[in-house]
Amino acid sequence: MTRCPHCFHTLSDDLFAWVCRSGSCQTKPDPQASALHGTPVSTGPLIRIRRPNPSPKGWAPPERVECSACHISRVEACPDCRFDLPRGWRAGQATCIAMAGARVTGKTVYLGVLVKQLAQLAAELDTTLEPATIQTRLTYEKVYEKALFEERRIALPTPMATVMDAPQRQSLIYSIGVIKGVRRFLVFRDVAGEDLENDEADQPHLSFFQHADGVIFMFDPLRVPEVRDHLRDLVPEQLGHGGDPHAVLNKVLRLVSGGPAAIAVVLSKFDAMQALRSVSGSEWSRVMSNAGAAFLRDEQVTDAPYNESEGQLLHLEVRSLLFRLGAGPIATSLERPHTGQSITHRFFAVSALGEPTEGEALHARGITPFRCLDPLRWLLWDQGVLA
Repeated sequence: MTRCPHCFHTLSDDLFAWVCRSGSCQTKPDPQASALHGTPVSTGPLIRIRRPNPSPKGWAPPERVECSACHISRVEACPDCRFDLPRGWRAGQATCIAMAGARVTGKTVYLGVLVKQLAQLAAELDTTLEPATIQTRLTYEKVYEKALFEERRIALPTPMATVMDAPQRQSLIYSIGVIKGVRRFLVFRDVAGEDLENDEADQPHLSFFQHADGVIFMFDPLRVPEVRDHLRDLVPEQLGHGGDPHAVLNKVLRLVSGGPAAIAVVLSKFDAMQALRSVSGSEWSRVMSNAGAAFLRDEQVTDAPYNESEGQLLHLEVRSLLFRLGAGPIATSLERPHTGQSITHRFFAVSALGEPTEGEALHARGITPFRCLDPLRWLLWDQGVLA
């Protein structure tokens, strides 16, 4: 079994659904799909087929199902949210990742760079990274690649999911080839910081968190006044500051409660932290000048898919940094959650760009990612996809 690439619900081997997208048939409001999408959804005729019980030997759902009204083949869809399933989806296994963090933590920039880094990792694994849908290719080109790699500026902030054309309403869905004899897919769903800073209890369009295989939660060190003060003359002033990261993490923990997700907590924009080495006479200068620290060296893409001993060392170092930054409650919330439920988690430090931006413009030296693949490699390792 695998998961829907939109709502992340597990697709049952006993229930199949098709939706007519011909444009010839009348559509009507679909309350269930609307709740899971966060905006009004209308769908055409829907047909469901259940596996017979008992199931005849060799039974399989039909490859094509025609609409009884317009006689055009329907598109197989998720029975819950009606999202169209990519071709060959049920024959593979998907790892579904939710992106989370307050506003201005750099999620969109990180995701844009991560996809490029993932393509390099795929090459080292003797496979390729391919968009699994046309929409994924178009969304990545328009939202991420054009801004970062052509116009050399940061991507626009992610709009709230209730905005009709919000890009995160379409997951980024990639095929990463056959690994360990199984065709593998990788799915990313971004979430606007405003959606997570909003403390409304009833937000069914965020319920996919509870079904995610992993969450990448990003924390911006520039949220800490002491760090901003030290860097005032070293790093250009950043555009805006997001909400309380601890409050956002608590919401994420509520959203994933009872689910399978492993949480990668990422100290983002780490190039700003590394700049503290230049603050003479500062305690931070001593901390960030430790030549033996894992958070100051970067594994190459050609290294092992995930180095567990290196990962454990980095985890402990970043945990210590969080306490120095006054963000100890983030670590405590994961290590001693109020629910008493054990939460699989690990701490990371990344810089998607490698240099601070100047307003919306990238640094003249371009993009030099630092440890961007670490959180994803750990999540794939935790899922048993990578060795």
